Amino acid sequence: MKLRRLEIENFRGITKLDLGVGDTTVLIGENNTGKTAVLDALKFALRSIKTRRGCSFEEYDFHLPTSNAEPSDAPAISIRLTFKEDTPGDWDDQQVAKLNRAKILQIDSTGCSLVILKVGAKFDATSQDFIQDWEFQNPQSAALTGLSDTSLATLHSEVSYFYLSALRDASKQFDAKGPFWRPFLKESQLTPEKRAEIESKLSDVNDLIISSHTSFSQVVSRLKAIREVVSVANGGDDIVSIDAVPGRLFDMLSKATVSINTTSGAKIPVGRHGEGTQSLAVLTLFNAYLQAWNKGDPIVALEEPEAHLHPSAVRALWQLIEKIPGQKIISTHSGDLLSEVPPTAVVRLARVAGKLGAWPVSSVTLTDPQTRQFNFHIRHARGELLFAKGWLLGEGESEVTLLPEVARILGFNLERAGVRCIPYRQADIGLFIAVADGLGIPWVTLTDNDQEGQKTIQKVLAALNGRNEKRVLHVMPEDDLEQHLCVNGFGDVYENLLNADTKLQVTVPDTDPLYWKQVTKAVKKHKIMAIQNVLQEMRNGRPVPRLLERAVVTAANLAKSR
Repeated sequence: MKLRRLEIENFRGITKLDLGVGDTTVLIGENNTGKTAVLDALKFALRSIKTRRGCSFEEYDFHLPTSNAEPSDAPAISIRLTFKEDTPGDWDDQQVAKLNRAKILQIDSTGCSLVILKVGAKFDATSQDFIQDWEFQNPQSAALTGLSDTSLATLHSEVSYFYLSALRDASKQFDAKGPFWRPFLKESQLTPEKRAEIESKLSDVNDLIISSHTSFSQVVSRLKAIREVVSVANGGDDIVSIDAVPGRLFDMLSKATVSINTTSGAKIPVGRHGEGTQSLAVLTLFNAYLQAWNKGDPIVALEEPEAHLHPSAVRALWQLIEKIPGQKIISTHSGDLLSEVPPTAVVRLARVAGKLGAWPVSSVTLTDPQTRQFNFHIRHARGELLFAKGWLLGEGESEVTLLPEVARILGFNLERAGVRCIPYRQADIGLFIAVADGLGIPWVTLTDNDQEGQKTIQKVLAALNGRNEKRVLHVMPEDDLEQHLCVNGFGDVYENLLNADTKLQVTVPDTDPLYWKQVTKAVKKHKIMAIQNVLQEMRNGRPVPRLLERAVVTAANLAKSR
């Protein structure tokens, strides 16, 4: 059974979220946009809540809209899960029969079987305590009646849920009590004959150690003095023994240690390795557990599987994740991981006008050339752009060098505001606008006014979709950024880069409209140096051109409004 839709209301920071779920779903977004809350909501619905008694939710699981809000006044939590066939007949007959007997199976208008579970919690004024409840529903959201209390257990028997958090301590996970390591230590997998053979050999090894280590005999002799003070059950001569090696198999297995070789070849227990190796070891143990012990396809939640790993290792990590069985829901902050993830699996969580929304990459409409550009310029090269709160689109290297520093000079930190400055010329501004719109990312454009700039302007105007043109489109009156800087008080910076040879390329007086065009063309190979010199003059107090200031402030404010 595959989960195909998850609806959450009033759970932690989520007031309302409707999330489509694929075979693999990779959640991205800023901190506190609800990624972990989504994984925890599933944990409550599929693992924590088994009865209607008590309340598995805590006070701070309820949505608190203000700083002084009380959990007892919070609206009820609702978590609604829809399990559905992709095509009629996907589920096997035995499973369908079991769900039918429990009276929780429904058929939708397309003939697909589905099961809808809703769990929730609220504050009960009568008992003055929080209570939880659950129900199965039909496609019209009406509760099914006449169900046994065992119907929830029936669903849980068909759908397993496993959650691996971002905090992965190998010393705990590989402990004998660790949930994924413990099953591998069970001696029940051995026949009685094999267990007896092993314990006999352990006894022989122990006797050899004791007999070879003469100091042990002195300890045994001294400890026998116990019977001179207190009585012991066995009055014989063998009341004291030393176990250098555990004599019972379950004692031996409980002390089993996993070691990983270092670069020198030394075997070091996994819990003594670095955080990255530990995290990866736990992930591989998790995979081994699911491969060995699970029945059917589980729902597997992975929180930040890239934690502590080197970027190159993160890119290789996806091959391991793909081998983990079941339906996977993953949260990540890694652009490197996104470079390997199928784009159709990615869903961006973001707040628009204070409300959380889900923006799947699969819903972005791109032409075939744009799809290739998206994979090359964004997904493979700069996957972190998809995490941004806003995009400031500039033509090329000059703009990307200049604008973030201009923002700092004006007292804005674009990185802290979540705004990324992106050069669009190597691809197509239409691509960036389409991706931004499809993922709910606000954007602002600063463009030249030359022939290529005019093409850009037309594409931006065609994509306004009700936006205020003056807010999102900032056009330089001059042909390009360099000429705009010259006209707005930084001409001397460019003139100072002229030498005897390049001065010959300037054939008109400084009063001629073509003067700055010739100057900037003459020093074109030094344009980034010129930008750096312009920035230094701005830091020294020379004013920022108004057009650049408006573009930066607008971008920062658009992102802030999210």
